[in-house]
Amino acid sequence: MTFDYKNIFAGASVAALLGLATLGTTSCSKDFIDLNDPTRLPTTEGYTDSLSILNGVTAAYSSLQDLYGKSSSNNRGIFVFGEIPSDNSFTVVSGERLNEFNDFTVVSDNPRIQSQWLMTYRTIARCNIVLGRAAAVKLTDATRNRYYAEVRFIRALAYFNAVRIWGDVPLVTREIESIPEAYEFGRTPAAQVYALIEQDLAFAETNLPATQTGVNLGRATKGAAQGLLGKVLLTQRKYTDAAAKLKQVIDANNYSLQPTYANIFATNNEMNSEILFAVRYTKGALNLGSAFTTWFMPAYTTAQTTALIGASFTGQQFNTVDTDLVNAFTASGTTDVRAATSYTLPINPSSTTTYYTKKYIDTPTSSTDAENDWIVLRYADVLLMYAEAVNEATGPNAQALDAVNRVIRRSRNLPVATPNATVDLPAGTGAQTLRDRIELERRLELSFEGHRWFDLVRTGRAIPVMNAFFTRTGASTRINQDDLLFPIPLQEIQTNPILNQNPGYN
Repeated sequence: MTFDYKNIFAGASVAALLGLATLGTTSCSKDFIDLNDPTRLPTTEGYTDSLSILNGVTAAYSSLQDLYGKSSSNNRGIFVFGEIPSDNSFTVVSGERLNEFNDFTVVSDNPRIQSQWLMTYRTIARCNIVLGRAAAVKLTDATRNRYYAEVRFIRALAYFNAVRIWGDVPLVTREIESIPEAYEFGRTPAAQVYALIEQDLAFAETNLPATQTGVNLGRATKGAAQGLLGKVLLTQRKYTDAAAKLKQVIDANNYSLQPTYANIFATNNEMNSEILFAVRYTKGALNLGSAFTTWFMPAYTTAQTTALIGASFTGQQFNTVDTDLVNAFTASGTTDVRAATSYTLPINPSSTTTYYTKKYIDTPTSSTDAENDWIVLRYADVLLMYAEAVNEATGPNAQALDAVNRVIRRSRNLPVATPNATVDLPAGTGAQTLRDRIELERRLELSFEGHRWFDLVRTGRAIPVMNAFFTRTGASTRINQDDLLFPIPLQEIQTNPILNQNPGYN
C-alpha cells in the first residue's frame, strides 16, 4: 500500500518526527540504488534481514544531503546558519528570506528555519528506526554494532547542529510510531542533548573502522567520530578533554594536510587525506548533485559564468564573499595562497563588486546538479581546534604552536613539517596572542565551510566581533545575547503546544 503523506498529515514536521518521510537511499561511493519506495510506509516487516538494515543505514546517510543543502528538499543547509550571519558572507537575494540572516531580523516563520528543522528530525528519525529495529534482525554482534555506530554518528551530527542553532531542542531517541507520540516531545535542556551526543560519538569511536575504502568510502570512521567529539567537547568548553580527544586524531596519523590548499576542494580529489567526514554528492545521477556552485555564484552574464564554471547557469547569490573577509586576506599578505581559492575578484568591477568563493567551483549538468561534496570536518580544523583547546586548558605549549604553524606554513606553500622562522609563531607566544591568531587562521582557513558563526559563538566573540563589523561597514545592526540562537520554527510551536520560543523572538 502507498500513501500520500501531504493528505494524511497536517504538517510535514510530524512526518519528519515519525520517520515516515522519503527513505530514498544513496551509497557513500556515490552510486545510486533505488532501494525503497519513497511513498511506502516503513513497517517492521520491512526490516527483517541484514540487507534491509543496511539500506536503512544508507538512508540515514542520504538524509545528510537534505540536511546540508539540496534543492529538491527546499533546504539550503548549514551555510545559512554558519556563514551568512557572520562577517564572512552576505546574501544578495531577498526572495529566499536569507537576507534576514544578514541583518539579524530572522522571524520564526522563515522557511529556511522550518526546512532545517524538518531535515534535522527526518535525519534523526531514520537513525532511530535502525537503532530500534536492528536488534530483532539476525546479525553478528560486530556488524550490528557497526551499523549502530554509523547511525549514532549521524544522529550526533544532526543534534550537534541543532543544539548550536536552537539551543534546547526536542530529544528523540526512539522511533515514534504514532501521531500522538510526536506531540509528547518538548524542548530538552541543551546539556542533556550534549550528553547524548557525547554518548553516541563515544560508541561510534569504539565500533567504527579506522578507514573506509572502496564502496564504503565516505562512511563514518573512528577518526571522524573522534574529531567530531573533540569539537563537541570544545564547544562545551571542556578544554582538557577536547585536547586529549583531538590529540588522538593527530597521533593516529591517518590524516594529513594536503600539500596544496586548492586540492582540498577539487572535485577530482574528493575524500582526500585531509577529509575526516564529508556529505557526498554526485552530479548526473538522479538528483544526487549539489547546488553550491550556482547557489553561491553571483548573477553574472552568460559569458562571465561560462568563463567561471564552463556553463551558463545564472548564479543565485545566496552566499557571497563579504569585502571584510577580502580585506582580512589582503592583510594576511600576498603570500597567503588560500586567498586564490577562497574568493575570486569580480569579473567586471565596474558593474558588480560581488566576490565569489572558488571552493565550490564545478561545471554543473544543471543549475542544481554539481559534484561538490560538503566537507564537514577536515584535518586543518582538527589542528586548530587542538591548539585552541590546549591554549584554553593550560596555555601555549610546543605541540599547540606546532599545530597552528603547520596550517600557517601550508598557507604559504611551505613544507608543513619543517619549522620556518619567517612565518612560524615563536616559542614565546602568549595565550592571548595565540588565541587571536587561532581566530584569524580559522576564519581564513575555513571560510565558507560553515564554521565562522559557530566559532564566534563558541569563543564568546560573536557580539563584540559582529558589532565591530557592523560599525566598520556603516550598518545600523547591532546584536545581543538573544541573537546567538535562532528562532524555533513557528509551525512547530503552532503544531506542538508544549514547545516554547527562544528569547527575543515571537
